[in-house]
Order: sequence, then C-alpha cells, then structure tokens
Amino acid sequence: MKSLIVLFQPLCLVWLLLAGWLVHACWRRRWRSAVLPGLAWLLLTAFTCTPLASVLISTLEDQHSRVVSFDLLPADAIVCLGGGAEPSVSEPSGFHLKASGDRLSTALALWQGGKAPLLVLGGGGYRDKGTLLSEADRVAEALKPLSGESRSILSLGVCADTRDEALKVASLLKERGWKRILLVTSAYHMPRAFGTFQKAGVPVEAVPCNYLSSMNRVGELHWLHLPHADGLVVVNTWLHEILGAWHYRRQGWL
Repeated sequence: MKSLIVLFQPLCLVWLLLAGWLVHACWRRRWRSAVLPGLAWLLLTAFTCTPLASVLISTLEDQHSRVVSFDLLPADAIVCLGGGAEPSVSEPSGFHLKASGDRLSTALALWQGGKAPLLVLGGGGYRDKGTLLSEADRVAEALKPLSGESRSILSLGVCADTRDEALKVASLLKERGWKRILLVTSAYHMPRAFGTFQKAGVPVEAVPCNYLSSMNRVGELHWLHLPHADGLVVVNTWLHEILGAWHYRRQGWL
C-alpha cells in the first residue's frame, strides 16, 4: 500500500514519465532527443532512488564526533544557532519547530540537564505588520516558564547569518568572561559554524545534532528504491553548505 501511494506522488510520476519518454526515444532510435531527458532521469534517479544524497551529507556530518550529553562537562553557556523554530500564531507554544528543530530540543535537553546556566538563542528575523522582529526573541519568550533561579535564556536578537551570530557571541564572551561554550547546531552545518566561531575568537565545543544521513540516523544506507523527495531536500542542504563554506572562506570568515 505504501509503495502504491509513493507511485502516485508527483515526484514519482515525473520520474516514470521521464523514463517512458527515454524508452520511447531509444525505441525510435532518436538518440539526440533522448540525451536531455536521459540526463534528467539519471540525475533524478541518483538523488532520489539511491543513497547518494546520504553519502554526500555524511561527508559534512562526520567531520565532528557524535556527542553523548551526559559525557559533556559543564559550561558557561549553551549557544543554539537559529533555524530550528519560527513564530506561529496558531501553535499553543507560540512557535513552530521546523525540520532542524533538533537544534532547539538538543539545546533544551542540555540546558535543563544542568550543562550550563545560560541558554543563548540565535536566529534570523521575521516581519509582522511591516516590523522586523526576532525569531530568537519569540522563542525565548515562549520558553521563559522553563527557566528557574539557576537557569536563564538570552536572545541574540535578529542575526543576519552564522557569522553575525558568531560576532554577537564573541562580544558576550569578552563582556562576561566565558571560558567554555557548547555550540549546538545541525551536524551538516557544524563544520561551517564551528570554523566561523573559531575565526571570530570564540572557543566552542561542538555538539552536533539533527543528522540527515540515513547512515547516521538508522545505521544503514537505503539502496535502490522508488523516488522520494527527501533526497532532493538533503542534496539541496548539502549544496547550500558547500556554497556557504566557499563564500565564508572568500570573505575571510572561515
């Protein structure tokens, strides 16, 4: 039943139509007309029917060792990079967890587990009635009932990018005399984030989470299967990080 449902998904239908077009062109020996649809079908097959996407993203995820929370030594602060949550007028909590919501859940687990007295939230901005507001401010406000006398939450306000988050944390480091900081972000984003914070003069300990590779999530690669949109999402994420790292190096931020 699940396979039948997959067959009727738009991505799978496009894949089947391309395959049909390719077979028809080859049957008619129209080799030139088969080149472009053939390349499109091969790319779609490679990224959505094979473990190629998982292999690519794992090259980023495996650059930092996996962490077990109870093995971590106490720190001065936990810095959670943005992108894991966004404000919502409908959710009871006041915010919506996005695909990288593991960033926030991991940081919260460390914070409530006593690994640091301060939780620092990063993130971008959003517009409400023409006013630019902070994603981190909204999430921090919703989480305030969780803070007690021994724990507190700090928002970095509206951050333009990871570089901006690193610079703001660097200022706090000098101001408050922090010695040890736990950096929480997605495993695929950690290489760029870790290098950016180090370049900004912030010594951080990496706490990667939100693994996307099937090898890192379930311990195995999924070989040939029907097309699935997750592969395209993972490849897009990998490409974003590769181009992002290139841009950061070019700017001297990494």
